[in-house]
Amino acid sequence: MSDPHPNATFQPPEPAELAPLFPGYDIECLIATGGMGAVYRAIQRSLDRSVAIKILPHEFSADTAFCAGFEAEAKAMARLNHPNLVGVYDFGEVNGMLYIIMEFVPGKSLFHSSYRLAIDPSEVIRLITGICHGLAHAHEHGIIHRDIKPSNILLDLNAQPKIGDFGLARPVEIKTQEGEEIFGTPHYTAPEVVNAPHTVDNRADVFSLGVMLHELLTGCLPADDPRSASTISHCDPRFDAIIRKATHPRPEERYSSVTEIAADLHHISTTAGPKVLQTARPGHSQPLRGGRTKSLSSNQSSPMPVILILLIITAGAAYFFFQPSQQQEPPTITSPEETIAPSPDTDAPPAPVTPQPTPEPTTEPEIVVAPEPEPEPEPVAPAVPIFNVEEFFGRARKIMAEKSAPATTKYTQAISENFEDFCSALKRQIRKMDRDTFRDRAEEQLEERIPDWKENDYHIPEDIFRKPLSTVAEKSGAIEEFGDKRAKLDQELAQKLAELAKTYILGLELQIKRLNAAEDPVAVSLIQEEITRTKEDPGHFHLLMMGKEISIRESDDEE
Repeated sequence: MSDPHPNATFQPPEPAELAPLFPGYDIECLIATGGMGAVYRAIQRSLDRSVAIKILPHEFSADTAFCAGFEAEAKAMARLNHPNLVGVYDFGEVNGMLYIIMEFVPGKSLFHSSYRLAIDPSEVIRLITGICHGLAHAHEHGIIHRDIKPSNILLDLNAQPKIGDFGLARPVEIKTQEGEEIFGTPHYTAPEVVNAPHTVDNRADVFSLGVMLHELLTGCLPADDPRSASTISHCDPRFDAIIRKATHPRPEERYSSVTEIAADLHHISTTAGPKVLQTARPGHSQPLRGGRTKSLSSNQSSPMPVILILLIITAGAAYFFFQPSQQQEPPTITSPEETIAPSPDTDAPPAPVTPQPTPEPTTEPEIVVAPEPEPEPEPVAPAVPIFNVEEFFGRARKIMAEKSAPATTKYTQAISENFEDFCSALKRQIRKMDRDTFRDRAEEQLEERIPDWKENDYHIPEDIFRKPLSTVAEKSGAIEEFGDKRAKLDQELAQKLAELAKTYILGLELQIKRLNAAEDPVAVSLIQEEITRTKEDPGHFHLLMMGKEISIRESDDEE
């Protein structure tokens, strides 16, 4: 697959520049932009309706495989028609840019509305049920979304959920594209999407829906807090059973369809469950639409207790107001230097005041106080991405290491055998030496250096050229033979890893496409840095595939 080399600093065209390319539309404004494209709001004049136009940089139209995937995404979405799904109206290519025209949803994403918030359970049921209806429609048409998460759920002005961004969606019969198995959103992605992508079915969406159900009820992901939802937010314990079944690691143990989840949620909303302590987390439990949470009660309260309480309150008030005033003045706090005046009720004469001598003024030497040094500014903490980039890199590198395992294992074995052949050649030549002293010294030098050479990945440094071992190596010709074979093995591995690096880069680029640069610019920047590093430094990917762990911060330090 060719490498499109996307520009991370993609500069979206101005609306005026796009106007001639879309003559049937009035381009109003730019909605969002990122390294992988931009979205504009426009008016389709023929139907007088608002639409969203998504365009991609020129580089992608030159990639045949990417164009095919883009077309599959558009056609998959266009076949769907449901109020809980974002509609697709058209797609194509104009002026070297791929575009797709979609329904415009004027609200925000569920991510914006619910991030770190525990939503009122009745609202959660309404939202998840609507998402279930939309997914059920997609599944009926053989389409799996594969990336259900709050940022891919849009809320219209009535807070109705609409599933969007079918960038990973495709008909069940179409296989996963190369590179796609290394990306997806951590915590929301079902295990089989990463471990066995060719076996994925609609139960992958069931898993993601279960994770999102837990998150909306508690304000946190299951991976961040392994406790049950009812323990965290004191919601109905019946939610826990739904979440456990939906997020089971084995697909066969999950719900077979999202309609079953909707049915169980409906059962919670219409039947009384076990009594729970309705104490939400402080400042977190909120009805999403801003309305007041309504408490339902099956019995009407009797007015008699209220009348008795009012009588008691009235009697107490009367007793309080008709008592003689016994209010006391608060005590006066005086300093030792003040004269305490007698109470007006006492007959005692005031005590004579003894004059105090005036102290002689003394001249104290002036003390010059050095100005305090200005405090050093606090170090600015590095920006933290919302998306878990560290975990994403770990999963991506693990998958690529598994792909490269046959090549790296063969290479490691081959260079080890080459090294053993080298040492054996030296030992044979040492045994041919005439003088016992030189022979013993050469054997001693060889045994001393073998452990160091192994720790240096079987590289032979120049310090071998010391007599008598250098003489042995020269006569045996082992150095040249070893070096030539090692260079050939290195070249073969480099070629195989270069091909796998393209798959790794593709997966990173696709993940950037899934992220919203405006929402999470730090994550986009970190992933783009990894793309650039992998392209410019083949040794970086080589180290990763050979089991050398490199964290984000370590990579930054190297630069």
